[in-house]
Amino acid sequence: MEDAKWYFTHESEEDRLWYQIFFSMCKKFSVSWPTATPSQRAFIEEITRFNYEREMARQELQSQPVRGFFDETVSA
Repeated sequence: MEDAKWYFTHESEEDRLWYQIFFSMCKKFSVSWPTATPSQRAFIEEITRFNYEREMARQELQSQPVRGFFDETVSA
């Protein structure tokens, strides 16, 4: 039971940030995750990733450059 409690309560600052951005993007673009189409899910995942990496760079928690939106290469 103690392991289960840790699993459900142990969340890093990065996890909280990712989920905060994820849910705000779903709300902003009126996407309900359970009923979203594959293209809507891909869009939300990508915009969440982009905003998460940008916020991490802004907070200097990530030293890598941010990859562009739907891009294979890193933006300057």
